[in-house]
Amino acid sequence: MQLEREPSMKFTPASQGDSYDKMSPCNHCNKSPGKKPFPVCAGCKEASFCSTECQKKAWPLHKTFCGWRKRRMDEMANVPSSTDFPSFQIRKRLMADFIEVHECTFPSGFTSAIIAEGGIENFPYDKRCLLVTLRYRPDCQENPSVAFNVIGSRWATEVELKLQYNRAWGKSPMDIHVDTRMRQGDAGYIAMFCVYFIMEDDMIGELYPQTRTQFQAPGVLGVLQRQQMAALDHSKWLSRVQGFVRDGLVVHSPRQQALIMQLGKMEMEKGKWVWVQLTKAELLKHGYTSDFPGFMF
Repeated sequence: MQLEREPSMKFTPASQGDSYDKMSPCNHCNKSPGKKPFPVCAGCKEASFCSTECQKKAWPLHKTFCGWRKRRMDEMANVPSSTDFPSFQIRKRLMADFIEVHECTFPSGFTSAIIAEGGIENFPYDKRCLLVTLRYRPDCQENPSVAFNVIGSRWATEVELKLQYNRAWGKSPMDIHVDTRMRQGDAGYIAMFCVYFIMEDDMIGELYPQTRTQFQAPGVLGVLQRQQMAALDHSKWLSRVQGFVRDGLVVHSPRQQALIMQLGKMEMEKGKWVWVQLTKAELLKHGYTSDFPGFMF
């Protein structure tokens, strides 16, 4: 499975502001950044754009969500959900960073979930989505890799979510991103899989593309990849994800669209949370004898 992950993973501590050094793709054309991140929308502080032109083209669809998110952030700015929790804004930043830090682990797990439900070709992407429940960890010390525990998941319909959560969005993020992706004509593209991460008082919707080419690595790597896929118990995808998140293990690609993953953790360096590869001793501690041999996990 080819996963796009920029090698330089740096995150600003949530209490110090938004992580403008995140490597999110353009919210309009889906272009991936190079060595430097794209600018982030000053309103919602979530969507990234590769250019002013893309931001202007995206505005008719983005403005409803942007205004709603800004109002939500302002309303909840200093409202903790308990005395042990930081403010909503800090937890919101942590939640976004948590999802991005695990941007290799989550797509792999979700693809397993789809396979367990009948396969990537047959899944009803336009009718079903996944809810993933998170719980904030007060002992996380703002480390984005362990900021939340994954408590559970359940399947839901897009209609249900629009009624309960998306009243302010107008057009759902699923509709917007699917339209964009299909215009690009991606080879082997099947559909976008919609996942909603839910914490105590907020949620974030993410889209994960499913393609026919994601399990077609060339040569020996492709053979090993398919063998691993065949041996994997996809019904246990949630427990695998929970284990990686609980232990703060971050699956990472040494370069964009690499097939072989590496295993590491987030450490504080010069005021930023950065990814550091596990030593051989640490790999042994977690049950691995060499560099993490991951296509899925």
